[in-house]
Amino acid sequence: MKSTNILLADNNLSYLEIARKMLRFSKEGYHVDIATSVEECLEKLLENHYHLLLLSDNINSYQGTEILSQIVKTGLDIPIVMLIDEGRESLINECMEKGAFDYIVKVRGHLNTLPHTVKKILDRKKEIHPQEESNLTFELKDPNLVLSQKLPNKNGTGYYMIDRKGKFLSVNQIIEQKLHYSEEELLELTLDDLIFPEQVQDYYRWLAVQDSEKNPSHFDTYLLGKHGSPKPVEISITPIRDKSNNIISYKGSIHFKKVSNGLSPPVNNGHFDQVKMVQEFNQLMRLGYDCSLNIFLEKITQLVCKLFQFKRATLALLDRRKRAFVKQIMLGYSNGEKNGNTILEVPLNVIEQVFVNKYNVRVLYHDQDLNPNNTNIPSPIEERRLQKRANNDQWHPNNVIILNLTDQANNTFGYISLDHPVRPTVPSREVFHNLELFSKLTSIAIENYYRASLLEKRNRRLKRLLMTGNIFKLNMTGSEIMRESVWSIKFSLDFNLVMLGLINSKSKHISIKSVACDDRIKTIQLKELSIPLEEIRTVLKKEYRIGKSFLINQPEPALRYLKDIYYETKWEIEIGRAWNWWHTLIIPIFEKRNKIIGFLFVDDPIDCFLPSKETIQTLEILANQLSIAMENRALYLRLRNKVNNNGQQSYDRFNDQSDSGLKRLVEIFFK
Repeated sequence: MKSTNILLADNNLSYLEIARKMLRFSKEGYHVDIATSVEECLEKLLENHYHLLLLSDNINSYQGTEILSQIVKTGLDIPIVMLIDEGRESLINECMEKGAFDYIVKVRGHLNTLPHTVKKILDRKKEIHPQEESNLTFELKDPNLVLSQKLPNKNGTGYYMIDRKGKFLSVNQIIEQKLHYSEEELLELTLDDLIFPEQVQDYYRWLAVQDSEKNPSHFDTYLLGKHGSPKPVEISITPIRDKSNNIISYKGSIHFKKVSNGLSPPVNNGHFDQVKMVQEFNQLMRLGYDCSLNIFLEKITQLVCKLFQFKRATLALLDRRKRAFVKQIMLGYSNGEKNGNTILEVPLNVIEQVFVNKYNVRVLYHDQDLNPNNTNIPSPIEERRLQKRANNDQWHPNNVIILNLTDQANNTFGYISLDHPVRPTVPSREVFHNLELFSKLTSIAIENYYRASLLEKRNRRLKRLLMTGNIFKLNMTGSEIMRESVWSIKFSLDFNLVMLGLINSKSKHISIKSVACDDRIKTIQLKELSIPLEEIRTVLKKEYRIGKSFLINQPEPALRYLKDIYYETKWEIEIGRAWNWWHTLIIPIFEKRNKIIGFLFVDDPIDCFLPSKETIQTLEILANQLSIAMENRALYLRLRNKVNNNGQQSYDRFNDQSDSGLKRLVEIFFK
């Protein structure tokens, strides 16, 4: 069987080597020569016969179009396929006009299908008569082939590839720049995600016509940018089919028109696709298992802007320590302008007055005082339907819609604000109903995210508890055992402060031996504490008792020095399960004769909530482990000192008199 000769011209040696291997070791077994310069390429073309030339769009300092022109002028009868780097698609029209047979864009993964692409090109070449090659037009069959028809030279044209479901497989830089999305963000979207909502159904009807291969046409619509701005575009698309003529993907172009053409976005017909919103939330909740909280919240904010056509949105969550809502995501506010007056925190009492009657959606109109530092907001703000509206139902761009985010107990833990709508008209009643539904779905999604995070934390906690088995290693000093214990508790159970205090039988004081705290100055000050044992006994009251531990739930004089050192601001939260500055969890440490030898003082949980019974039981287990480790260490030291003092005979005699369990222990460490 006669082999097919291919010349591959590129100055990237690594690319040449990989492409050559892919072609040579394919089932077609192509014979491949390479050229790394223009001179070498022309010389080999004149000396040898090739069935195909794969030519890079840039060799050394020469443009591929210049080399293409030289080859065409020589009159060589060889099909030339241009290899065009991603981002340089503007060369496509020029290459086709100068006589290129076809072109391949070097998108991600194109080398994997290069042999199949080359085979398709050669098969097509055999079907075409030489006299027709100058006006070559054929149907695209392979994902790495692009339309070979002559395309008009349009400025601002982007190219893309999507799968059968419309999800982007590749996009060029023009689409990224025009829509203000990154490549990674676009690859998570579908084409209909970007199309103006009112024209999605029209898009699918148009797509059905393109699938039928009858009357190919363009689709005029609007694509929504990342911040909600509509872009007038003209979409072209071509199906990519397999050998059975089944559609496997699509490839096409997006031409961005000038806004000055007098075009305007289509008018809202009042319909809102709730099914699409629920589907989007389903994907969001799945995404929440694999991404950070910041990315998850950003996706929610992007979704609300896209669904309800707003240019700007803010998502804030409650910080119970600050008694304020902290803005986590501010979408649409970074347009190259830096505003030093941007307020990143909204006082709790302001939002409480906005949602005083537990409304899920409220409207703050532009003539109301929106200063978060002003607590004199009317309470309650009258309903939107009772307020005076502007003429012609015009929506002022500074009106703000606020969505309430609530937990299962209907307590507000966050909010979403929306302003600057794409269309300046008052949203319909259906939109407000769906905004209320969106707020509930968002609340569920965020709560679900935290539940999943809690499960992960519990798994990490279990791993951490297993790791703390190393405190039983007798080669650790007592200080190391105590330090390992308090830091293990801090990280595994999410407390900001953990202290270990031991009772001094002579002074009758509790001395702080180890502290786990991120503040080094506070750590030094806390280690110097010596609390009288009698004062601690007054704190261990029956009403504070939970299991073997004690949860102090009101200010106690015995702990005033500890609290004064640690809490710079003694904040108070009125919510039932909230942790306030006076709370302290005290876990006694018992020795084997059930005598208390010290205490664990646990304070300031990260989530600012009172610990669960499960957490308290875990702390009691750790306290018991710590007691065993300290007793083992003391026993080990006594045995070692006795052996050192009495010699080997004393060791043998002691070994004979010991019970079997202790005998095995000593043998392990001294044999």
